[in-house]
Amino acid sequence: MHNRTAERGELRRILLSGASVQMFAPRRIGKTWLMFKIAEDLAREGWVTIIVDVEGMRTEEEFLRALCRKLEEAGGHAQLALAHLKQRISQLLAGGWEGNPLHAIGKLDPRQFSEALIAALNAQECKTLILVDEIALFVAERLAQDAEGTKAFLYHLRRLRQAYPNVRWLLTGSVGLDVVARRAGLQGALVDLKPFPLDAFGDEAARSYLVHLCHAGAVPKPFALDDAGFAHLARELGWLAPFYLQLVADRITPSGPLCGDKPTAQVADIDRAFEELLQPAYRTMFSPFEEHIDKNFPRPDTQRLHRILSVCCENASGETAATLLARIGQDERPFTPRELTNWLTALATAGFLTVNSDRWSFRSGLLRRYWHRYLHE
Repeated sequence: MHNRTAERGELRRILLSGASVQMFAPRRIGKTWLMFKIAEDLAREGWVTIIVDVEGMRTEEEFLRALCRKLEEAGGHAQLALAHLKQRISQLLAGGWEGNPLHAIGKLDPRQFSEALIAALNAQECKTLILVDEIALFVAERLAQDAEGTKAFLYHLRRLRQAYPNVRWLLTGSVGLDVVARRAGLQGALVDLKPFPLDAFGDEAARSYLVHLCHAGAVPKPFALDDAGFAHLARELGWLAPFYLQLVADRITPSGPLCGDKPTAQVADIDRAFEELLQPAYRTMFSPFEEHIDKNFPRPDTQRLHRILSVCCENASGETAATLLARIGQDERPFTPRELTNWLTALATAGFLTVNSDRWSFRSGLLRRYWHRYLHE
């Protein structure tokens, strides 16, 4: 259950149908693992699969260099595409050019080069899947440097997807690309992408994952978990993401009777694990969530996002948008209900919050308790 068989099957179906995908995947949910698995699945069926992580990149040239290097490493049909690319580059540079395509980056306009590359892949008998991780961070960085150039880049990618259907794309990141595009008014560049939300595990998959961790020796003190113990863990954790499940499992010291060859984790053992994780020694385990806001959102928004989380962490049931607007609206700069909705949606996309009826609450009970203990204002 924890191997994401259903999700892999659905992604395969979408890609085989001819569509490209925008995967919505919050932090620590296993999106990178899933990307590698779907790449492996399709590679076994004869596809060329190329995975590029663009976090930290700032220019189209860097992106193209990374794409070329991954293509060189792919072997097989990818080598035929490289040969085809060299021919196209030679034509674009009016002949007399030979060598590694990487050396042509800088001699050609980035959009000319990218089109030559995608056209070369499209011309092969086999299909190609390009998987781009952290695309939203790359786009946000580019927007800060060159808003008009970034707009042109995104619409150029959309045109390539439409013009070269043998090349499919899977774009994902811990900040939704749609959130970044909406801030810049670029939603039209994404309308051809099939949305694919990736959520936390359900109960069966979460329990399967915990069993796997214990049988594989991936936790220091393997344990068995009965129905009552799992129900308590799931209720306290709230969001059954792989990262959080392993975080808690690593800290459980089981004290109950043997079940097979493993002692059972009691409710008290699980509570002690949660409390241990909230001690100062483990703060670094949560620091990526703090940094996520400061690094990936515009400076004027970060204070508001922190204030929203500070209010929402006060109660497990969260808070209504109306109350948030009343409480946070007392700050220096007034804001509109629409702005609040956009911020709440961004926090939901990033995995911090979820909405139930009209209440916005933390998805992870553990993260809520951490936020309340250390970051509540």
